[in-house]
Amino acid sequence: MSSQAPEEVTIRPISAPTLPDNSLPDVIGKLKNGLRLDDEEERREPSVSDSWSDEFLEEVSSLGEGAGGAVHKVKDKRTGRILARKTITTRAAPMRQLERELSIMQSTNHPNIIRFYGAYMSPSSSEVKILMEFCEGGSLEAVGKRIKEKEAVVGERIAGRIAEGVLQGLNYLHSKKTIHRDIKPSNILLSREGIVRLCDFGVSGELVESLAGTFTGTSFYMAPERISGHEYTIRSDVWSTGISLLELVQNRFPFPNDVPPIELMMYITSGEPPQLEDEGGVEWSDEMKDFIRQTLIHDPVSRPYPRDMLLHPWIKGVMTQEVHMSKWIKEVWGWKKSRPKDG
Repeated sequence: MSSQAPEEVTIRPISAPTLPDNSLPDVIGKLKNGLRLDDEEERREPSVSDSWSDEFLEEVSSLGEGAGGAVHKVKDKRTGRILARKTITTRAAPMRQLERELSIMQSTNHPNIIRFYGAYMSPSSSEVKILMEFCEGGSLEAVGKRIKEKEAVVGERIAGRIAEGVLQGLNYLHSKKTIHRDIKPSNILLSREGIVRLCDFGVSGELVESLAGTFTGTSFYMAPERISGHEYTIRSDVWSTGISLLELVQNRFPFPNDVPPIELMMYITSGEPPQLEDEGGVEWSDEMKDFIRQTLIHDPVSRPYPRDMLLHPWIKGVMTQEVHMSKWIKEVWGWKKSRPKDG
């Protein structure tokens, strides 16, 4: 698949978008007042409220652990709106990571990026609390587990729409000179309508530097060049997209899971990339197989950009077909036809 590569010199994979002040309270203050971090940009119209604190929010349930913090489902007592609240302890999170995530979330506006509502600091602790859109469809990780439990398989058109949503989000971030850095099933969310939302932009270069001593589930979705500590670009996110999609459709992690982590890391960096194959009576189109192959090209220079993959015949073909994502996600979770809205 041929394409004209854009300039990569404008992408800075380690540094975050520049903030006007290194003082975290100042940053939070702007967010509480509904302002973008860049004072030159227009005032952000508040979606719910200009002011946030614990007293306005009722904790509903735990949604698990995100990159750097716990996530809870909360309810705005004033409006009844359901939100997701991520709590980050500033002592545990590197300041660069925290500022980066706040900056990206506040400055993005795209259908495939999680919607940001605001942030505030807990007055009695060193916690920063970020309020985001609550995605009722759950994460791709949770959806994959549910499908596996039901002994079902994700249809090719559904997989194509999910892939297209992830790529659209990545392409938007690329246009903002930003790399996600942590694409994996748990960071790919789905709305009630089955629309992809990318979340968790907090993981930065520090994780790469610590890989020699610590291996996490996140590491296994990283591109070979990132695991090796080499320069990485938006095309590293393309690799992670391919691995995440391959795991979803095959109902299993595409790399050997019976070897020690260090051997798995070596396998990813030096072994042959996994491929999509027909198995268990399930057959995939040649176009889809080629799509996976393109995303998992070992050489990052030869690996396509998100915008290239959006032009892949498989994606273009899927986008011409009628796909009922909202009906599919309802079937996955066994929802009734009529569900109350969350605000």
